[in-house]
Amino acid sequence: MLISILITLFVASEFQAQPQTAKPVLNPNQLAVEWVDRLNALDDWHLSVDGKEEGVDQVVDHMMELFAPDVVAEVPPHDEEQSGPVMLIGNGQVRKWVDKLARSRVQLNYIVKRQTEKEFEGELMVYSKPLPWGGLGISFQIIAAYSLRKDRRRFMEPGAVFIQYREDGKIQRFRLLLAEKDEVIEINGGAR
Repeated sequence: MLISILITLFVASEFQAQPQTAKPVLNPNQLAVEWVDRLNALDDWHLSVDGKEEGVDQVVDHMMELFAPDVVAEVPPHDEEQSGPVMLIGNGQVRKWVDKLARSRVQLNYIVKRQTEKEFEGELMVYSKPLPWGGLGISFQIIAAYSLRKDRRRFMEPGAVFIQYREDGKIQRFRLLLAEKDEVIEINGGAR
């Protein structure tokens, strides 16, 4: 009897000593910066001398690594005639949206808006909340600046991003809201 108790205690202590697979720690600021960095990298490809697109699939793949297979996304329309958001279900539809961004825009410069109060640099204002079902929700304001690939017209839009991450760090839901688009027009060599 004593030997069986000792064996049980030994097995239990060995089981507890084994490393448990730890869930990744989700850092809200790091997640926001990574999402914006990968979005901005969508224009990091070029046309070869013979007119072939080189590197576009790699930048799209890199952005898509962030998303869960069953992601649900709400994004602004690309079509000038459409009003209201576009709902995307699954990473196949999100991939088409990401690919269209990569192929239609250049000089991408989305930035997370910072807030200052007696500081020069400012602080990233990323709001976060643990989700009741696990994972983390984050939101932050952005300023979007980009040029259209077809005619190089430049635009700016203020907006906001809302993302829900699963416990494994993949995006389960996201919403990109962009407000009124303003075209940046140069007057006498400067932007207005």
